[in-house]
Amino acid sequence: MPTTTAPESTGWLPPIPGLYRRDPEHRYALGDITFPVSITGVLAIQKSDFAMQRIRATEHIWAPRGNTTHRAMECLCSARAPAADTAALASELAEHAVGDYSDWISPLITHPRWSAVQVIASERPTCCITRRIAGTYDTAFHQADGRRVIADLKTLGANGSTYCTRAQLGGYMALEATHGVFYDAGQTIWAWPGKTEFSPLYHRAECLLAWAAAWATYKARVRHA
Repeated sequence: MPTTTAPESTGWLPPIPGLYRRDPEHRYALGDITFPVSITGVLAIQKSDFAMQRIRATEHIWAPRGNTTHRAMECLCSARAPAADTAALASELAEHAVGDYSDWISPLITHPRWSAVQVIASERPTCCITRRIAGTYDTAFHQADGRRVIADLKTLGANGSTYCTRAQLGGYMALEATHGVFYDAGQTIWAWPGKTEFSPLYHRAECLLAWAAAWATYKARVRHA
């Protein structure tokens, strides 16, 4: 059964008052409260040195592709927010759809799934004050069956392979739960050149379990660093 039953759950999620991202290093603040780590930081510490070297060595390839494609999806989703400047967002989206990364963007923004869901969030910052962790997730929506889904976009090269994202999605679920926002499932949006696929839904429990394991590993490594 879906966990979201409040009447207001069908509308656009209001921002968390005062929460903002301070810099490109994924650090956040909420009034006088600062957050020393993000979801990204928790997951990054578990990568091997070799994996991190590979990520840094190829950043000039994946970063502009990812940033541009994410921005295109943000334009698409944000146009559904109350009081959105739909004309400006549509204009920017049209530019991205024929730009350098159109092979990734065009299949993404024309995917039929968008017409089957109600978008309720786009690039939404969230946090947990108790654990002092924050992050921003890409989008969220309601399905026709009433389930609330949190989703993350990943861009890949032509031969790129998918990977497990449950811990990341579970992290955002855990943060949002502290603000009374609950999700029934997580989903990854995989964008290759010429093709976009929405993953099967990941149940809330498997995402939260994956996040709990990642958080425990992070805390253990920080404690013994």
